Amino acid sequence: MSEEVARIIEKKLSKVYVPGFDVDVISSGVVKSFRISKDGEKVLVLVDFSGSDPGCLFCRFINQTLWRAISNNIKEALKEAGLREVTVIDSRTNQVL
Repeated sequence: MSEEVARIIEKKLSKVYVPGFDVDVISSGVVKSFRISKDGEKVLVLVDFSGSDPGCLFCRFINQTLWRAISNNIKEALKEAGLREVTVIDSRTNQVL
């Protein structure tokens, strides 16, 4: 069951695009990995947004807006796939998004 759920998750995530770019969150490397609960109803998605420039205030603002949108799109796509609980975490900061 876990392998089937993993395939569904990968398929759904490959259709979640980074806003403003023609690339999905899997191909772009935004999604680093994910973990599925034993019952297959919960998933933890680890993302990496390290492409931002910490010295640029406008870049940080834009990136935070994009991160929120990407995180929400990931959650929505996976809940549509039947997962009961979706948690997205920034892999660098361990912050829940």
